[in-house]
Amino acid sequence: MKKTILLMLGLVAGTASFAQQTPVQTPTTDTPQTHLVITPDQKIKLFVQPLATSGQLSLLDAQGHVLYGANVSLKKGIGRQFDITGLPVGTYRLLIKANNETVTKTFVVQPVPNETFVMQQA
Repeated sequence: MKKTILLMLGLVAGTASFAQQTPVQTPTTDTPQTHLVITPDQKIKLFVQPLATSGQLSLLDAQGHVLYGANVSLKKGIGRQFDITGLPVGTYRLLIKANNETVTKTFVVQPVPNETFVMQQA
């Protein structure tokens, strides 16, 4: 049963990873437009549309501790991959700050007996 659920999650995540892997070439707003993909091999792929500015990218745990932070140029958009296999069970947030706007993508690393999987929260 759990292998069936993991297979279904993997297929959904795998299908989603093909949906929008081409970044949007023309920015339409000043708010960073983002897309988060969770792969079956426990990697998070973050895509951000091009904007004529720079921004800050942060990965935080549930307590708000910064696990990763970087200043990024958004002029060509960005595509970053995070290997989350070493993260303990919990809720995490990816934040993009640009033009006084903040976009947050939340995901959860959940326990499964003998295995873990990741899902994105709405």
